[in-house]
Amino acid sequence: MSNTTHIGMHREHVLWRGEDDLWRDELAIWQAEIDRAIEDVPRLEKALRDHDESLQKHAASVHLHEQRCAMHEHDLANYEQGESPQELVKLAQTHQEEAEHRAERRRMHEEVKQRQHVLMAKWRLLLKALLEAEASESSRPPK
Repeated sequence: MSNTTHIGMHREHVLWRGEDDLWRDELAIWQAEIDRAIEDVPRLEKALRDHDESLQKHAASVHLHEQRCAMHEHDLANYEQGESPQELVKLAQTHQEEAEHRAERRRMHEEVKQRQHVLMAKWRLLLKALLEAEASESSRPPK
């Protein structure tokens, strides 16, 4: 074995030890990050449950406003058939109030929709990344 080859191999070993040190440091950082992420799982679950609750409240609000609109439509039909003592002006005022309220509900619904789409897109990306990493690890031959 020549001196140059021996020195070259020694240099490579020194570089490799440096890489090993770096990799060990990075792995310790990553493991700490994963530990913190695991600690956050209950907060994640709570956030998802809170979001689900807000969706349920929004659904109840939609149902309530459907009923209000149906009642207004019924009052209007009764007026048209002469069966209601309400004046058209009162019905028109109620309708205008409902139209303004509906515009606000429409805006709120779009916000809920946007939050839902963003949340689910990010959730699917996270789940896909975790499953791909798991599949990659399990498909590697043992060393």
